[in-house]
Amino acid sequence: MMKKYIYYTLLFLLLEGCSSNSDSLKPPAGLRPCCAFGDNLQAKFLGIHIPFFRIDNMLDKDHLGDHLYNDGSQSVLGQLFDWSKEKDGLVYTKRGGFIDIAHVRDTADYTFYLFKQLPTYLGSGKSLILPPELRQRELYFPKNTELLPINSQLELAALTAFQLAQWHEIAQWFGYESEFGISETVSAFSPEDLYSNMLGAIIAMQVLRENPQMDKNEFSQHFKQQLTTHLIKFGIVDKKTAAQKIKALDGIWWDSHKRLPDKWLVLRRSYDLALTLTPNWVTRGTTLHLTDTFGNSQPATKWLQFRLVATYRLISKLQEKSLAELPANLYKKIFTPQDFQSLANFAEQEDAKARLKISLATSQ
Repeated sequence: MMKKYIYYTLLFLLLEGCSSNSDSLKPPAGLRPCCAFGDNLQAKFLGIHIPFFRIDNMLDKDHLGDHLYNDGSQSVLGQLFDWSKEKDGLVYTKRGGFIDIAHVRDTADYTFYLFKQLPTYLGSGKSLILPPELRQRELYFPKNTELLPINSQLELAALTAFQLAQWHEIAQWFGYESEFGISETVSAFSPEDLYSNMLGAIIAMQVLRENPQMDKNEFSQHFKQQLTTHLIKFGIVDKKTAAQKIKALDGIWWDSHKRLPDKWLVLRRSYDLALTLTPNWVTRGTTLHLTDTFGNSQPATKWLQFRLVATYRLISKLQEKSLAELPANLYKKIFTPQDFQSLANFAEQEDAKARLKISLATSQ
């Protein structure tokens, strides 16, 4: 059964990923189509319920498939229809709670990609421009003649990959659409997302420490092995048990009566953008941590600065409208990670107001 949003397929997100004959490393091509929180999800299209369709989200360690570095050579339709050898969905672990495998993979790939760019860009005074998400994503590398140890380079790559994931959650809430006209607000700040992203960054760091020179194919093979190893350490359960766990949260974390892409299918969200995260809904869970300072107390910004710059591209300008409606004390032409928590707090406050209005309307 498909595990991806039906509205992606109904709009026929058309295109097969383009294969590349180039050996040069490309940045991850967007993000994997991932799952809304819930199981056996129903969907609607143009407001009409789609009969006989349910999305089975749950996986276990025996159904993860391969890991394929997301360079765009994989078919979009292959992902959506489960033709790909790589499988994405939700797993449940005793020490990590629910984990979204697509988010784990995405941040791992970006950690690998950024680490491979550092020898070229560190200390150069140049910028690396990534594909836009609401805004132009710019990684600026200040001029610097100091050498950065490999371990610190790995930490810098992992931190930046995680910051990209943080911004993605914010951008989705403010109306970013990977495909124009397809709402992604249901996924914004989903309770398992950022913990999953951080896990991907940490696993990627560990893989690269073993062999910093590995290419993307070697990375994919080693990451596949380490992902399974980590999930076993976290106490991953079988698919049937995972489905029971998520069903127990129906009406608490998610609403099985709602249909994709309804934002309020997801009832609980996590707006905590800290660099130390604990999993939701488990006791004595595994705490994850990334650092933004190195061993000699130098801030990461001495080496790399992540900027979100307002752009005049047509689609981005249309989607930027929601950001432009921010209170004057929050809106900036250039956002940095130092602004992220304030933006998330604003989103949390607005969601609380919206839920209150819905509650009052349904009680009348």
